[in-house]
Amino acid sequence: MESGYISIKHLAEKLGMDRSHARRYVLKLGVHPQKRRTADSGSQLTLTVTEEEATFILEHRREHGFTAEGKPVETEAGVFYVIQLVPELDPKRIKLGFAIDLNDRLAQHRTAAPTAKVLTSWPCRRSWETTVMDCLASVACRHILNEVFECSALDELIAKGDALFGMLPNPRTRPELSEHSPHVR
Repeated sequence: MESGYISIKHLAEKLGMDRSHARRYVLKLGVHPQKRRTADSGSQLTLTVTEEEATFILEHRREHGFTAEGKPVETEAGVFYVIQLVPELDPKRIKLGFAIDLNDRLAQHRTAAPTAKVLTSWPCRRSWETTVMDCLASVACRHILNEVFECSALDELIAKGDALFGMLPNPRTRPELSEHSPHVR
């Protein structure tokens, strides 16, 4: 590593990805690698990021549920979303679900439904997903398959979601541990 810079090759190893995937991941985060000659590249031009950018990238990856070894870990906090799958053809057809990264999830849906759009989302814990889905689907919805519903009262569904999530705690916080808890150190 040249002083102050890390190659995409070494960053990829730390991320647990291949170089190509790491480059796309870095670009997606808005970081633009620069070509530099480094000792580990045999003085050949190679894509690099600054140490500060590398720290940002690694921290972002950890925040989204990946360890330094690249193995996914359970991430509890995310969002519960309501997506219209094909708004121009059937605005009542919606997808309800949980996602850690809503933009990634929407992009996944758009591979099959290119015009899909997010109607709304709320901060949510992964463990709440089934309960919230059952609650919201009870508002003038008919089940189609998996997490897809036909809902004739979208405004009511969203209002019920607003009310429900208004009562729930912040999904990123946990109750303070009691002094009697075995988890207290």
